[in-house]
Amino acid sequence: MRQVSQREVHMSEVEGKAVVIDRQGGPDVLRIAPARFPDPVADEVRVLVETAGVAFGDLLVREGLTGSVRGGRVTPGYDIVGIVDAVGPHVSGIEIGARVAVRTAGRGGYATHVISSQQFAVPVPEGVDSVSAVALVLNYVTAWQMLTRVAPVGHGGSVLVHGAAGGVGSALAELALLRGLHVMGTASPSRRSQLTDRGVVPLDRTADWWAGARAGTPGGFDAVFDGVGGRTGRKSLVLLGPGGTLVAYGASSALREGRRDVPQLVAAAALGPRMGALTAFRLGRGLVGYNSSTFVPAHPDWFREDLVELLRLLQGSAIAPMIAEVLPLDLAATAHEHVARGVAGKVVLKVAYR
Repeated sequence: MRQVSQREVHMSEVEGKAVVIDRQGGPDVLRIAPARFPDPVADEVRVLVETAGVAFGDLLVREGLTGSVRGGRVTPGYDIVGIVDAVGPHVSGIEIGARVAVRTAGRGGYATHVISSQQFAVPVPEGVDSVSAVALVLNYVTAWQMLTRVAPVGHGGSVLVHGAAGGVGSALAELALLRGLHVMGTASPSRRSQLTDRGVVPLDRTADWWAGARAGTPGGFDAVFDGVGGRTGRKSLVLLGPGGTLVAYGASSALREGRRDVPQLVAAAALGPRMGALTAFRLGRGLVGYNSSTFVPAHPDWFREDLVELLRLLQGSAIAPMIAEVLPLDLAATAHEHVARGVAGKVVLKVAYR
């Protein structure tokens, strides 16, 4: 009788579960369902999920604003950390049993298993916990790439971060401070102490933040990072100094309390920042967009380099991601409710796969 190798055992299709969306709507459309996860092929790896990140982009998926959920099931989730349990025939450098951080293609993270191309799976160093590591995959990579590749600012420069207590915003603020920048950030009054404790100059987003930013940096900012959109982005353009750049990377203002809202969508589009080529030339300022769903797949080598560097910083305690809360996978709907209300830092789902 032929002996079955350990590799063949691991390569069998497995059963698990996933959070699925069958129709667009509120958090109540999220439900747990049985799922089957096939063998990885080519350069793919299959990963047993330990932790999955919850992002504002997941709310957009649920509301049908980024892709359609009609005609099939969708599992949200951009970022996971877990253990490799099977590898495709063309995989090299990643073994079964390795712990990896994975950036999905914007789908699939809320599950017991994830299939990913090897190029988006990065080994997690010893001593780095999965909750902190998963906060790096989307939020910190997004922040790092905007700070270093999209709108790099030299040591001693100044930046304004909108939503500086949120997932990406808190990462932007922390990394900007690490790079020796002066950082001002908008947040609700209840988050003020969380910003000041980290060295960020707080601005009350519910009051006249624009006047405070203008007074605090009279020469103008080298970069403004805006994940809110609409009027916030437009008002931010005039806060730029010579050579400054406004980076638009989100549009949270397009939702009301985490739900699709037509007036909000129209307002976000109509009131958003605009700058023609002649105006940009005359003022010496720039407006650029960053979307991780297109930027990361276009530059997989950059993604790997950046996540490796961030994991090194985390391992050395140079950075400490803010974790808002850790919830079990079956409370994904609760996680969406909390993200919609606004949280300080990253919301993480803990997946019990054994």
